Amino acid sequence: MNLSCAQFSRAGTRESNQDALGYTISDDYACFVVSDGVSGETGSEIAARCAVERILERAQRSDPGHEPTLAHTLQACIDDAHGAIRASQQREHERGRMSATVIALLIDRRRDIAQWAHLGDSRLYRFARGALIERTRDHSVRQQLLDAGLPSDGVNPGWLHMALGMRGSIAPAISEPHALKDGDVFLLCTDGLWQTVAEEALEDRLRIVHSVDDWALLIEHEAMRHSGSASNADNYSALAVWAGSPQNVTLQRVRTRREG
Repeated sequence: MNLSCAQFSRAGTRESNQDALGYTISDDYACFVVSDGVSGETGSEIAARCAVERILERAQRSDPGHEPTLAHTLQACIDDAHGAIRASQQREHERGRMSATVIALLIDRRRDIAQWAHLGDSRLYRFARGALIERTRDHSVRQQLLDAGLPSDGVNPGWLHMALGMRGSIAPAISEPHALKDGDVFLLCTDGLWQTVAEEALEDRLRIVHSVDDWALLIEHEAMRHSGSASNADNYSALAVWAGSPQNVTLQRVRTRREG
């Protein structure tokens, strides 16, 4: 199945950009990665770049036809990135607490199967037929309170309990494998994006565009509009991935609804 993608990364109103993103596509597989250096820790932008580089390197060494499962490859990618960041911490003591969030999407193109893994509050959104189907759940204190049915008002959504480079054991959340269908769409993004652009806006823009580039451009404009009015707007980055021809599915659906 054909894959197309578009990306952007902006500093917001901050002096530096601690987000990193990248992808690789071959005949057999594709890997897409977004990472966000945890703010307040020296060297976190380096941790984010390291995460993207190591995960893409590990994915390129994999063979989806011979790896036990995509989940196995994703776990190995996360372990490699975490190990590299921890090793860098030990070499450069001033960076001893640097850490980063990550979301990685791996697609087996021979079998048209997609699976993803994440740590922290960088998210993946999955759309089908122009509608949001699911998104990842943040590894944050706020999400823990919400899951427990406890009040979360006033709790900083950026307080994370798990990320690459953090001390102690890590356990990335790995999705179930999903069979790709024509029109499936994924959005990988950092918290600076999802905190400024509503999920409804992501759906609305998806249903009116003819290309992944146009969708990414509209999302970026929406993020710019919100961050421009904030005094300390966070970095915001996103990587949009289309499988097949989403525009044929979503635009047809919109026409059918209007005619009905």
